[in-house]
Amino acid sequence: MTPEIPYADDVPLIPNVRPVIVVSGSDYDMGCQWYTQIFEIYGKKPLEKRAYRKFTTKELSDLEAYDRNIKKYIPEMKDVLEGMVAGANDVGIPLSYEEVLAKWLRRWEDALRSTAGCSGFAAWGSATKDGKLVCGGSGDHQMTIGDSEILNFEYIVVVFPEKGNSFAMSTSTGPAWHPGMSNKGVAYVHHGNTEVLRSLQEPEVRDLGYDIPGPMMTMHTLRYANTANEAKDIILSLPGEPGGLWADVSGNAFDIENRDNPRCVRKPGDNGEVDFIYSTNNLLSKELGQLLRPPPEGKYDYHGRDGLHGPAYRMLWPEKPVFIPHAGWLGRNQDIPSVTRNLGIWNMLHYYHGEVDIEFAKMMWRFPGEQPSYPTLEEADEAWSKTRGAGWHTKMCNLENAMIGIMQPDDGNEGLYYVSQGCAARITSPMGPGSHYYRIAPTYSFYQLKLDSCPEKVAETARNRAQYDQYYANLELRKLNYGDCAYAPLDAIFNEAATEWQKGEFYRNLAMETKGNESTNYYAKAIRAFARCQALAGKVYNALVPPADSPEDLGLRPWRYWDE
Repeated sequence: MTPEIPYADDVPLIPNVRPVIVVSGSDYDMGCQWYTQIFEIYGKKPLEKRAYRKFTTKELSDLEAYDRNIKKYIPEMKDVLEGMVAGANDVGIPLSYEEVLAKWLRRWEDALRSTAGCSGFAAWGSATKDGKLVCGGSGDHQMTIGDSEILNFEYIVVVFPEKGNSFAMSTSTGPAWHPGMSNKGVAYVHHGNTEVLRSLQEPEVRDLGYDIPGPMMTMHTLRYANTANEAKDIILSLPGEPGGLWADVSGNAFDIENRDNPRCVRKPGDNGEVDFIYSTNNLLSKELGQLLRPPPEGKYDYHGRDGLHGPAYRMLWPEKPVFIPHAGWLGRNQDIPSVTRNLGIWNMLHYYHGEVDIEFAKMMWRFPGEQPSYPTLEEADEAWSKTRGAGWHTKMCNLENAMIGIMQPDDGNEGLYYVSQGCAARITSPMGPGSHYYRIAPTYSFYQLKLDSCPEKVAETARNRAQYDQYYANLELRKLNYGDCAYAPLDAIFNEAATEWQKGEFYRNLAMETKGNESTNYYAKAIRAFARCQALAGKVYNALVPPADSPEDLGLRPWRYWDE
């Protein structure tokens, strides 16, 4: 089977539109559909890297311990994993249960990677135009295609289980996948920085034992929590690292910044917020400052360990931490861009209080960061650590955006999820030294998914949105003449969108003619095609009618910094 993503020789390339995986039914069937669709999207090569792995006796013992905890705390995931094994074997990839499980264990497969770029917020009530919950999150990192479930396969997954809530979420955006939302109006916006303090601890202290993997914890919580407060209770009852920024349509919201003693659950208002809350990658709770002490070494220190837990990377504070109002703690390299991103989010949600809606949120991720105020980027990179980022004014819109998800959750079947693969701004700045990545044929546009009642309904609403997006793109495109230099390249992109539309129609018809797993997989293929149609049509339309990338473009007061 030819994979859906492009290849350069034998190298899989990052798609310019984020794929969508849709699963439904029993836990086992959902696992089978999940890996069948990974195979359809990415092909055989990335999955083959998992097969034939030889585990040591110690590794097998550790895997058994992880498996016991999964069965004890989130038993549905054991059936999902077994279904994944079956799905892989059905397409000719002989994976074992142990090989699949191992790829979900983040600290075994990968060093504790910096999550310096993630941003997220939630706003509701008096902060939004209509009082409804609007929230969004971005994962910021270089995208690669490998074989790790946690950090390499990237997609949106929409889940319709037999028991529990339906939900949609993005993968590979931090220690626990985000953003995500359920059909109960519960949203998981951002990973919340619980790992910040743990990354400062000695390996023997921060060792969590055989904890529940963050993505599994998030899926379990979205599936079984009917409110944000229930989500908090579930999260804190499970062994593991993630906390997270959660919100619901009733206006309940919090950010678990520390699970240990002192436990810290940050609430709206703790930093002056009124009906909104936000997070990037530093701590915003004042009371946690006592734990942020520079170690005697005064330098970075690397600790390696054997076994499934892998290496632990202790990020040390080069100077005494400083608390900045609305921006949180500034101390180590990882926090430098967080401070300016926090100030940018605070300014947007405070200064434009009552103006937030979906289009405003899109604008926030198109509002460009300023280029570093140095003669060259090389000089800016060199000065970064010495000056704590002086001259850099990083916004949450930056060249490290890997995925942006903007959500309007609903307690029912009207929840909307908007997705941009990569940065949505054509021109913006790096996140920091080396943190700027360039996508292949970027669309700079969002596609829309509706978390409806079943895969068939999701496909129908994605199809309807794609048809409207083509209409508006075509209307603007045909105003050009054949002699206009922009006509031919934009017409070629529009034809790509029309091609994806026809593919979506083809697979949707096949889905209606089949049953069970086969039908669900066809609906997923149709949804992926309609999503690509939307994104490509959006690229054409935005090229001719530029989207808002500042508050002024939305008819609002000019931007100013929060402390002016």
